[in-house]
Amino acid sequence: MKATDLLKEQHQEVDELFERLERMSQAGGNEIIALRDELVANLVAHAAIEEEIFYPESKEALGASPLIPTSYEEHALVHIMLQKLLSTEPGDETFHARLGVLKELVQHHVQEEEQQLFPKVEGAMGAELLEELGERLEARFTQVRQGNVKALLTQSVAKSMPAVTAGRRTRAAKPTARKAAAKRPPAKRASTQRAEPARGAQKGRRGAAATTGRKKAAETAPAKGGRATTARKPSRPAKTTRTGRKGGRSSSASAR
Repeated sequence: MKATDLLKEQHQEVDELFERLERMSQAGGNEIIALRDELVANLVAHAAIEEEIFYPESKEALGASPLIPTSYEEHALVHIMLQKLLSTEPGDETFHARLGVLKELVQHHVQEEEQQLFPKVEGAMGAELLEELGERLEARFTQVRQGNVKALLTQSVAKSMPAVTAGRRTRAAKPTARKAAAKRPPAKRASTQRAEPARGAQKGRRGAAATTGRKKAAETAPAKGGRATTARKPSRPAKTTRTGRKGGRSSSASAR
C-alpha cells in the first residue's frame, strides 16, 4: 500500500473512533475508557510514523515547504489535548468538551494533509518509492501500538514544550536558593559582629590596664619621694649631732 493511502486509511479509523465515543455519552465508564485508550493509541502511533518517517521523506522530496513545519505544530497541540483527555474521567463534564476540541484539531490537520500535502508528495515521489515508504510506515505503526503509548505521549509533550518545562523548574528552584542564601549570610555576619566586640573589649581592657598602671606609678612616685625626703632630713641633724659631739669632745680635749 502506498504511504499516502495508508495514512488516509488511518485517518478514517480515527474518525470512526470519534463518532463511537460521541454516541456513548450514556454508556458505562469502562467501555468509554477502552475506546478512549484505543483512540489515544492510534493517534500517538499515527503521529509517530509521520514525524519519524513520512515528514522527513516528504521534506527531502519537496524541499522547503511550510506545510511540514505546520504539521509538526499541529501534532504538538493534538498531543496536549490527548494528555488532557487521559487525565479526565468519562463522567466529568469536561470529558466530551475536550473530546470535541480534539476532534476539531484532528479534522483540521487531516484536511490540510489530504488536500495539500499528500498530492504534492505523490507528485514528487514515484509509485515504487511510495510503496516502499508505506511498508516502513505500517511496520513502525504496529511497533508503536505494541509499546508504551502513554509514555511516548508524555515524551512528545515534553519535547514540544521544553521552554515551559524548564521555566517551571527554574521558578521552583529559585525560592529554595533564595531561602538558602538568606540563611547563610546572617550566620557570617553574626560571627563577624561577635569577633569585633571581643577585639574591642580586649583593646579596652588593655587600655584600662595601662591607664591604671600609670595612675599607680604616678601615685607611687610621690610616696617614694616623700619617704626619701623624710629620711634625709633626720640624717642631717644626726650628722650635726655627731659633729657637735665630736666638737664637744674636741673642746674638752683641748681644755684638758
